[in-house]
Amino acid sequence: MNVPFPPIFIGDTLQQGQKNVTQGEYVHLFDEIFYKVSNYDTMPPFFMSLVSSSNHWMFIASTGGLSAGRINADHALFPYYTVDKLTENSENTGSKAIFLVELGGRKSLWEPLSACQRGIYDVERNLYKNIPGNILVFEEVNRSLGLTYRYAWRTGDTFGFVKSSWLINNNSSPCSVEVLDGFQNLLPANISDQTQNTLSVLLDAYKINELDAKNGLGIYALNSTLTDLAEPSESLLSTVAWQVGLPADGYLLSSQQLDAFRTGLGVKTETEIRGQRGAYFVHASTELPADSERSWHIAADVDQDTAAVVHLTQLLQNSASDLTTLLENDLAANTTSLEKIVASADGLQVSGHTLHT
Repeated sequence: MNVPFPPIFIGDTLQQGQKNVTQGEYVHLFDEIFYKVSNYDTMPPFFMSLVSSSNHWMFIASTGGLSAGRINADHALFPYYTVDKLTENSENTGSKAIFLVELGGRKSLWEPLSACQRGIYDVERNLYKNIPGNILVFEEVNRSLGLTYRYAWRTGDTFGFVKSSWLINNNSSPCSVEVLDGFQNLLPANISDQTQNTLSVLLDAYKINELDAKNGLGIYALNSTLTDLAEPSESLLSTVAWQVGLPADGYLLSSQQLDAFRTGLGVKTETEIRGQRGAYFVHASTELPADSERSWHIAADVDQDTAAVVHLTQLLQNSASDLTTLLENDLAANTTSLEKIVASADGLQVSGHTLHT
């Protein structure tokens, strides 16, 4: 005899149960074929890799926790840790998006793809990966709010690692959304894998995060390389982060103000942060008409010298549409180059069975 479970409340909110079933299928997305895993969050966490035609590498868990960089672990954008740590670090490393949604006369806090809000909303979480294996998409469909948030990890040889985001209003009425979106735990340049894993807290004392307020460029570096010797030890490379597509009201260089944003206290632009882990968040407000969407991109790259930073600063002075075109062309070129590399090794095959193609 089946005994119904009693309803469970979180405060005055009825906790939403997991009624959805995990399933996989091929779908069309962004004019490509992707393999979709519906309701992936009902499965135990699993690990994936993202490939590139250049020297990018990314290892990412289905929780969203990840490590990424170029060449090897000594040139990491996000810390290179073991699988268990990456899986558990999703709330403090990598992508983070927080929305304040004004709809139907009330304002709601929505933190998509976060374990912190599990059970509060009626949601469906889906995961997509394209056939070449260089694009990974996380999606949350929030039926309670009538909104969908989707973000994709992609890479380009020129611009590095790109997080492309889409916010979709599925309602028949407009809504207003205050956005805080970006990255957490960005590493500055000149940090080796061994140093990060053994002296990570000491490293924080050397970190300096700066903002070029004119164009929203975040620059992350060390005040000096680690040494106890009485000699010059400059760190002349940096990690950079920037965004295009959102009408920014401000930027954050750390995670200090996330709780203030969650509680509606607002945030103040950070232009310089010392002695703390790097983060890059863009703060913006947007109006979403009925059945419409808004998209934007946040990019980051490692090991940038002064000339590269100056060049990027000049690029950021272009119009948003021109910059978006440059970015999309760079990302598309990565896919084309990857397919050529695979084809040169006779890796492209066509058969009557989709899984074998």
